[in-house]
Amino acid sequence: MKSILAIAACVALNLLSGCAVQPEKIDLSAFHTYKPRSIVIVPVLNETTEISAPSVFVSTITRPLAERGYYVFPVYLTDLVLRDFGLAEAGHIHQLDTQRLFELFGADAALFITIKDWSSKYIVLASTVVVEMDYELKDTKTGTVLWRSKQQVAQSSGGDDLISMAVSAAITAMLADYLPLARQANNQAFIPPRGLPAGPYNADYGRDQDKF
Repeated sequence: MKSILAIAACVALNLLSGCAVQPEKIDLSAFHTYKPRSIVIVPVLNETTEISAPSVFVSTITRPLAERGYYVFPVYLTDLVLRDFGLAEAGHIHQLDTQRLFELFGADAALFITIKDWSSKYIVLASTVVVEMDYELKDTKTGTVLWRSKQQVAQSSGGDDLISMAVSAAITAMLADYLPLARQANNQAFIPPRGLPAGPYNADYGRDQDKF
């Protein structure tokens, strides 16, 4: 009897594990074909009404990429070089032939980021701070898309006490701190299982395929 129950339990566990939702695999075949070692981050395209969003966001982007093991061109120097060549508008730069970016910087890949949402919504007794970005990495010589990601991070304020909730929500709406949310979005975008494989300056380079 005990053996029958044990077998039944094993079958049930196998069925449950088989029904578990597995993370959707991303196609990294192009990425592994071109094997980028260096990345230039072009000026961020801002599709929101918050004019400070690009300058705040860009301060968060270099470190997580470098920690994944890639050489990242300094973003402010990149901006200066582009301006010297008459390329000041992010919208125009995002439409450029990537070959031009290779000519200017010699980078293996270019990262294009679009800010879709950067807002603080105050609704009666609660406020929500939201950031949303689209990421696209392209090979600079061919324009081939190597990797894409879309991230949204939200943080809400509130509490049990109505007065405290109202005060907290109002303060959050006025003094929203987007930096932690931007950092979280970047971390979610770049780390496994849907992020970038480790680059050549990371100890896991070539050994983290099982994480994707």
